[in-house]
Amino acid sequence: MKRGSFAAGFLTCLLLAGVTTTAYAAGIVAERSTHRVVVDGKEVQMEAYTINGNNYVKLRDIGKAVRFEVYWDGDEKCVQIESDKPYTGEAPVKVKTSEPASQPEVTTPADDVDAMKQDIVDRTNALRREKGVAALRVNDKLMRAAQVRADEMAAHTVYSHTRPNGEKFNTVTDCPYMAENIHRIADWVLSDQTLTERAVADWSTSTAHRKNMVNPKLSAIGVGLARGVNDNGDPCWYCVQLFLYDGYAITRVDPPANK
Repeated sequence: MKRGSFAAGFLTCLLLAGVTTTAYAAGIVAERSTHRVVVDGKEVQMEAYTINGNNYVKLRDIGKAVRFEVYWDGDEKCVQIESDKPYTGEAPVKVKTSEPASQPEVTTPADDVDAMKQDIVDRTNALRREKGVAALRVNDKLMRAAQVRADEMAAHTVYSHTRPNGEKFNTVTDCPYMAENIHRIADWVLSDQTLTERAVADWSTSTAHRKNMVNPKLSAIGVGLARGVNDNGDPCWYCVQLFLYDGYAITRVDPPANK
């Protein structure tokens, strides 16, 4: 089964036996099992209970052990299972567009967005290699900061190096020694290119943006991508590159700013 739905709160049954602890709630007797659970020949730790003669474990625990995706879908009010994806426990990112209510909303799985971010990093480093410049390191906090910048622009339709609250872009962290590239790309522009191809191509043909991308004094990178609409109401992507100057570090990242 590639994808299925289960009512919230359900447990799944395994063939286990043996009890140590008994709990009573609403007339239901749940007895703790102490028998081993083995997956692919290796013992795994799972809480198991006997209820009315059947044995149960948490569905999330099975997902983690057997390595399939399971998460709570707040929109559908159910648990979703995807057997062809590894366990994360988190629902895919769903982004609403400006399409009429009768149109389905655009869903961008989190793993696809992560892959696009990495592709932007790779394309940027390829450009640096062409110029004989050392590759940029991916910095986790800088990645978070870049995503905050993308999210806050998308949330307020603000396309600017100034944050929605009027502060400079570099206030998104506690380290001001950064540079930023931003881009806003409408869906209708991407007829013959991927988002990452268009973003990096446009940045690289702009003198100011290219200067950041190949600056040897910058040593780390973070990338943020967020769905939103532009000033005309067209569905679009907000794209952000944040760069950190060599020798500096980030210890704090702001939440998205509001107007």
